[in-house]
Amino acid sequence: MLMSLIVVDVRLGAQSEKDPHRPACTDASCRKIKAFLKKHYCGEPTGNGPDDSCDLRDRAKRSVNVKVNADYNCEWNASKDAAECTQHGQVTPELRGILVRELRQLGLPAKAPGEAYFAVWESARADWSLAQAYYSHRVGSDIELCEVIAVIDQSAHVVVLRKVPFQKTDVDVSGVTDWTPLDLADTRGDGQVDVVLVGDAYEDHWLEVISVRNGTAKTIFSGLGYYL
Repeated sequence: MLMSLIVVDVRLGAQSEKDPHRPACTDASCRKIKAFLKKHYCGEPTGNGPDDSCDLRDRAKRSVNVKVNADYNCEWNASKDAAECTQHGQVTPELRGILVRELRQLGLPAKAPGEAYFAVWESARADWSLAQAYYSHRVGSDIELCEVIAVIDQSAHVVVLRKVPFQKTDVDVSGVTDWTPLDLADTRGDGQVDVVLVGDAYEDHWLEVISVRNGTAKTIFSGLGYYL
């Protein structure tokens, strides 16, 4: 009987531990979004998380109606022990100015020695663009980071979705959560385009969905993915 009580106590303790990136998904809208994400972006089960944990599929796979005006990719160079990023396409001077201004407001020095990279995506079904600016610079065993992801409409109104203030962190055991745009998609089947992001923290990776309507943004889902 004592062993039974211990087992029950362990289970209750585990249930009481709340995962901030994977809150309970109980209402119909959340379950619909989760089913959409699992179908389109989840691969094989992996990691040490919940039973629905999954490897995240190719992050370059986007919906067919998403137009990529600019993007970048980073690959690890083992010989240099550093990531090398390549810019593909260019942002307009106006958008670049907006994004650089946002990075400056996040603390990026005017004469920072690293490089900033940009992504701009559009959907034929949305009247705004998704834009990202990402700065990084290796400093010994550390890396300096700064990032902003925002939606920008035709009147240059900016709504910041995610941001990483300028800071330094360990390159191997990062204490920073950074963000990667994954798709612009109708995750609820209501004709509205949502922003799908991947959150990357140390040994923890998950999906978030943000609804953008009438000049405001709201996170409507966080979960799936995996942790080690």
